[in-house]
Amino acid sequence: MRRVSLTQMRWGFLAFFLALAIPATLLSLKAHQQIRWQIIHQYQKEAERLVARIDTQIGDAIRKEELRSDTDYTFFVLAGTPESRFIQRSELSKFPVESPLGGIIGYFQIDENGSFSTPILPSEHVQSEVQPRLYGISQAENQKRKMLEKQVQQILFDNRLVDVSELKATSKTEETIGAANKKSGSEESVAVERSINQTSTLNDDLQSDETVVVTGSRMKREQVDDALQEKKSQAKVAEKQAVAPKSRQPSNYLAEQLKSKQTKGYSQSADENDLLTKRRSRKESNYSPQQSLYEQESSRPVERDKIEIKLFESEIEPFRFERLESGHFVAYRQVWQNSTRLIQGAVFSAEDFVNDAVLPSYKASSLFAVAGMSVRYGQQTVSSFGTPAASYSNNTWLDELDAIASIKLSAPFDQLALEFRLVEAPTGSATGFVNLVTVCLLIVLTFGIWLLYRLAIKQADLVEQQQDFVSSVSHELKTPLTSIRMYGEILREGWVNDEKRKEYYDYIYTESERLSRLISNVLQISKVNHNALDLELLPVSVAELANMMKSKLDSQVAQSAFSMNISVAPELKATVIQVDSDALLQVMINLVDNSIKYANKADLKQIDIDFQVSRRRDVIISIRDYGPGIAKDQLNKIFELFYRCGSEMTREVQGTGIGLALVRELTTAMNAKIEAINHQPGVEFKIRFSASDH
Repeated sequence: MRRVSLTQMRWGFLAFFLALAIPATLLSLKAHQQIRWQIIHQYQKEAERLVARIDTQIGDAIRKEELRSDTDYTFFVLAGTPESRFIQRSELSKFPVESPLGGIIGYFQIDENGSFSTPILPSEHVQSEVQPRLYGISQAENQKRKMLEKQVQQILFDNRLVDVSELKATSKTEETIGAANKKSGSEESVAVERSINQTSTLNDDLQSDETVVVTGSRMKREQVDDALQEKKSQAKVAEKQAVAPKSRQPSNYLAEQLKSKQTKGYSQSADENDLLTKRRSRKESNYSPQQSLYEQESSRPVERDKIEIKLFESEIEPFRFERLESGHFVAYRQVWQNSTRLIQGAVFSAEDFVNDAVLPSYKASSLFAVAGMSVRYGQQTVSSFGTPAASYSNNTWLDELDAIASIKLSAPFDQLALEFRLVEAPTGSATGFVNLVTVCLLIVLTFGIWLLYRLAIKQADLVEQQQDFVSSVSHELKTPLTSIRMYGEILREGWVNDEKRKEYYDYIYTESERLSRLISNVLQISKVNHNALDLELLPVSVAELANMMKSKLDSQVAQSAFSMNISVAPELKATVIQVDSDALLQVMINLVDNSIKYANKADLKQIDIDFQVSRRRDVIISIRDYGPGIAKDQLNKIFELFYRCGSEMTREVQGTGIGLALVRELTTAMNAKIEAINHQPGVEFKIRFSASDH
């Protein structure tokens, strides 16, 4: 019956635990999720602020570029008033090239005929006829500038934004006539050969005319000089034409490509024209020098009054920003000069542009530690920073929240978007607090339920033990009372002789003593349960205690056919300890009674009581029997109230289960400790009085 009730109790406590744990866990998870949503919302706001800062920075940079005059895209610009004719180098002619946007490779300009130029070098005829040092450029720097010019031109060519002949023209400016002749079968070779033949014929004519000059009369000398000068000029022009590259057909390929966006990677939003209109074009009037500052043949400075200055009006559109097929960025604008269109702009390295314009602000923000960033152009990823989201895709709650934000920049960078994704779970003080509360709640709940369960089990055991106690007490009281009543009636009627009469009197006395001890134990344990146990500790010598025990226990031991030995260490006889003599005698009586009951069938019916001293000067009173002993798993249970070894159906020794429990309570009240130790054979109980109690 008890087992069924315990099973029901366990299931009941489990259901009670789940009824509390499940709602508490769900509530904690809900709070945790809400906190995470709030943290992610904060990160989203931080991402918006970060993109706004980046957008402001590159927006200011592009506005600085838009404020540049269209004449800045040439090597020379006019400074001051046109009357002063003060010519200086353009700001864009600096080397290395600088731009507020960062990541720039070089500036360029393309006219309506498709001619490519860059402000880092003077025009082509100046480069070939005027030494670079005249413009403050060393030979080594000039070579670097040329290499940069070719790099920018090559990028535009690779993206089909510059015609192939434009790129070839640059490489042919330093070729000789012999190199041109090797290209047999081409139009250019035929033109070169024809020019060479013309030059040869002119030279022959010059030689014959010079002969005439030598042998002719002096009257014709001036006429001959004029003829020679004219033929020399013709020969020089023919020679120049022979080494000059073939002129290509005018082309506006770049302008058309940038306008139509047919090249891959040049996707343009449908509202581009509206955006450009909102950002507004501007008009300005500019003066520009129309010739070199040095004479072509003598490399001497041109007189300032002879420098031709041209006035023109320009309409300048805002910049556009695109990504080339090669992966480079290009920022460009259209400039209209008296109905003539120019394309001006700059080519950027995509990686360097992102590293200069975006990465510093990202690293300085709080998102750098918790979120990765991707820079996208349309559907293409330009650069990525931080751990990719795939590394934490197993985290179920992050599957929906890993993308914090994807925010586009404003025009002209509206094709660029910054995407932020979490690389680790967001945490905060609130999250830690919720985790702590959750763990504490589960621990308290688990421990509390466990304690309640243990208490319920103990109460169930106590109820069962009380039932056994009532049954045992009834038996312990009823049996001796019946015997006493029976022997009393026999003695009263005089049915026995004198020998039997003494035996019956001894039996009545023994049973009455046992009843007295039982009643005393019940009364004492009742006081313990009601915290009414009041002991008076007085100093008593060990020798005196030994004598009291001998006189009190002799009759108890003698009636059971046991022998008792009491020994006291010589050094302890005069030792005084603080005890309640009556309580200590009751302890000894209960222990001796326990030994007599459980060692009744032992081969050696003997009880040894020793008074010893430990190394720490503690006084130890030991009581040993030579019975079967106590099972190891029950050594710690024998001092529990109502506990008895074995089951009610199989145990042979009668008892109430309160004797040893009372022993522990009384020894504890006297500031002593008791323990049970198994021996072979028997069991030994040791009562230890600490040295401080002496």
